[in-house]
Amino acid sequence: MHYRRVGKGLAALVLLVGSMMASRESLAATVDVTGGPGLDQGTLCVTGLACPANPTFGLLGTAPVTGSFDYNSITHAVDFTLTLTTNASFGGETLLAGSSFSAVSVPVLAISLGGGALEVTQIGSATGLSSVNFNPGLAPILSAPSISGLTCTIGTGSDQCGVSFGAAGLEMGADAHGVDYNAFLTINSNVVPVPLPAAAWLMLGGLGCFAGIRRRRADSFS
Repeated sequence: MHYRRVGKGLAALVLLVGSMMASRESLAATVDVTGGPGLDQGTLCVTGLACPANPTFGLLGTAPVTGSFDYNSITHAVDFTLTLTTNASFGGETLLAGSSFSAVSVPVLAISLGGGALEVTQIGSATGLSSVNFNPGLAPILSAPSISGLTCTIGTGSDQCGVSFGAAGLEMGADAHGVDYNAFLTINSNVVPVPLPAAAWLMLGGLGCFAGIRRRRADSFS
């Protein structure tokens, strides 16, 4: 009888937790890019000149991106991967679709916005990885851009993430004239939380019930 009560109580608890997790809008750590301007700021500057203060080429228009951001509430860090989905024109140079940027463990501070919503903001230095392709071709010299200004809102109903790359660590060249360039790029995007795995919680609840039923049947034969 004792085991029956324990089994039923455990099943009820798991079902309760499962229903709570399934019913609420996800404030999951991962948010997917759904739109927004994408790459909306960018300059190429001759190496040795302050960038973006001394642009040789500037971004014309915007270019969308795809990807995701992931906030780890244990380590207070953000990982992300972003990929350009259309060409971005800089006048004399074109940054080609498929160019990508990523980073791991960017340190952030999380601030509650109320109602379970969060804002995470970068609080320390970080370096990422880039795979950029230009036409006319500029071979990568440095592909580890500094990461700055990373900010994400999660769970507000109109979430956004933004982050900048370079100019330190993001260098390419030489062009046909033998000139190398540093780049400073900023991406701003709309994002939505990835839903919590409610199905997994409900499955656990079902397993809890099943365990309780099996325990009850075993007791009835004892």
